[in-house]
Amino acid sequence: MPERFAAAPGWTVATTPLGPVALAWTRRGVDRVVLPTAPGEEPPVLPPALPSLLPPGRAAVSPGRRPPAVRDLVARLRRHLAGRPDPLADVPLDLAACPPFHRRLYRSLRRVPPGATVTYGELARRAGRPGAARAVGRAMAANPVPLLVPCHRVLPAAGGVGAFSAAGGPDQKAWLLFREGVVPDDRLRAAYAHLRRVDRRLGRIIDRVGPYLPAFGPREDPYGLLVLSIVHQQLSMKAAATIAGRVRSLTPGPDFPDPDTLLALPDDRLRACGLSRQKIAYLRDLARHVRDGDVDLRALWRLPDAAVIATLTRIRGIGVWTVQMLLIFHLFRLDVWPAADLGLQKAVQRHLRLPAAPGPREMTALGERWAPYRSVAAWYLWRTVDGGGV
Repeated sequence: MPERFAAAPGWTVATTPLGPVALAWTRRGVDRVVLPTAPGEEPPVLPPALPSLLPPGRAAVSPGRRPPAVRDLVARLRRHLAGRPDPLADVPLDLAACPPFHRRLYRSLRRVPPGATVTYGELARRAGRPGAARAVGRAMAANPVPLLVPCHRVLPAAGGVGAFSAAGGPDQKAWLLFREGVVPDDRLRAAYAHLRRVDRRLGRIIDRVGPYLPAFGPREDPYGLLVLSIVHQQLSMKAAATIAGRVRSLTPGPDFPDPDTLLALPDDRLRACGLSRQKIAYLRDLARHVRDGDVDLRALWRLPDAAVIATLTRIRGIGVWTVQMLLIFHLFRLDVWPAADLGLQKAVQRHLRLPAAPGPREMTALGERWAPYRSVAAWYLWRTVDGGGV
């Protein structure tokens, strides 16, 4: 690297395997990195408020006019994010605007190489502030140069990925760790190893797509997900999203009307949202089951898969496929195999090079090869027909 990082401050947007990444620099070094939206967004894009996230008074620099040090950094980032890890610890940074404690933490964290992780408490000890794990969390949230100060390598002591304040949130953090060979979840680590062993071609898909990232996760309200599943039946994604937005707008806040409110709403107000009479009947049946305690959504986590299916399919409009999606994408069950799903049938036909798409009975037999991680196999196979596979 030259003694002076660049002749003049500026910023640029680089295309990388993660998506577009914005870099800003001074004469001394890089002082801002902005990551794109989380993997799974198609395509990944930079936050709409990008100008406000960059230091003021900088000129945009086109790819052909980047300073040599920036060109070199972009090439290294591309290799790193493609799965050829680079510590990037020698890249000059300009952290003059950061508090002294943050700078000490960042220097210490830059010594944690790709493939390794550190807890918040351990990083605090290394920076000379034992017991200051919360202060470390605040410093990570204020990190102006993610990737170059690798805050994605800081994990909670209790396990899991933890928070990530950069664009893309925890899914982005999981993707970055995956590219460095780190899978914090023991069950997923076992799933990847098993699936790679029994199906090398699926292993290549896993390596290309990245970590298993169910769409909803445990923070979502299962009642809202069931309402959404009823609204979406037999509609395009765009039409269903419009109707769902209208139903949410019937009450203050971002959520759907709660069971009591939904039951009190007259049919004409629900019809005005675009719901059919049949779907209104389904939604009212769901609301009654939840309100009367016939279905305890909080207890779903404790029930085995078959019991969850038996419980929820008592509700009109909720079929086995809908419950299987809830099991996979909300309850994080790893061995669910929706054999009747047409998209999965198409994916299995393509993956196994079958002459025709298998029906549910044949799908059930074929799925045994991926047990006990059939949810994970299904998720990656779906990606092959959605443009995410190989």
